Amino acid sequence: MARDDAAHAHGIEQAHTDAAYNRWAPIYDLVFDLPFHPGRVASARAAGEATPPGGELLVVGVGTGLELDLLPSHAWITGIDVSAPMLDVARERVKRKHHGHVRSLLLMDAGAMTFQAERFDCVVAPFVMSVVPDPARVLDSVWNVLKPGGELILVNHFYGEKGLRGMFESWLERKASWLGWHPAFPFAKIGDWVARRPDALFRERRDVQPLNLFTMVRIGKRA
Repeated sequence: MARDDAAHAHGIEQAHTDAAYNRWAPIYDLVFDLPFHPGRVASARAAGEATPPGGELLVVGVGTGLELDLLPSHAWITGIDVSAPMLDVARERVKRKHHGHVRSLLLMDAGAMTFQAERFDCVVAPFVMSVVPDPARVLDSVWNVLKPGGELILVNHFYGEKGLRGMFESWLERKASWLGWHPAFPFAKIGDWVARRPDALFRERRDVQPLNLFTMVRIGKRA
C-alpha cells in the first residue's frame, strides 16, 4: 500500500510539473534565457570537453532548446523533455538555425528513459534536478545510459538554507507546485546519490553567474 501511495504522490507531482512546463512554454525564452545563460554556457563548454568528436551527447530537459545554440557541433545531440509545447519550440529552433548535429528531440520521462544502456558519452541536465519529482530516479536513469568513462554535467540552484536567502527560498518552496520547480533544493540530494555509487566521482563543482546563484557539477563515471 505504501508503494502505491508513493506512486500516486509521484504521479500527482509529475502532473503539476508537466502543467507548469506547458504554462511556461510560450514565454520561457523571454523569462529564463538571460538569467540562466551563464550556466548554459558553462555546461556547454564542459560538454564540449567531455564529448569526443562524433560522440553522442544527451540533453535531459532540453526545453525550448536554448542549449542547442551553445553545445559543441562536433557531437551528435539528442534532447528529451516531458513538455510537448516546449519541444515544438525547440524543433522550430533547430530548423531555423540549421542545427544538423541535433539528431532527435524526443518526448520522454527523464526518470524512465528508453535508450540503450551505456549509449551516451556525456549527459547534460541543465536546471533539471530541482524540477523533477524524484531526482534520485532521474540520476539512476541517466547513469544507465551513460558510458563508463563518460560524464554527467548538472547545473542547478541549490538551497541557501541560511539567512535571508534561505528564508526567501523556503517561502518560495510553498509555491513549488505552481512554479514547477523546488527553490529549496538541497545539494545533499546530489551528494548523497554520488556517495552511494562506487562508480561515480565528483570531477568539478563551481558556482556560476549571475551572483553565484547556480552551481555546475561534473560527475564522472568510472571506466
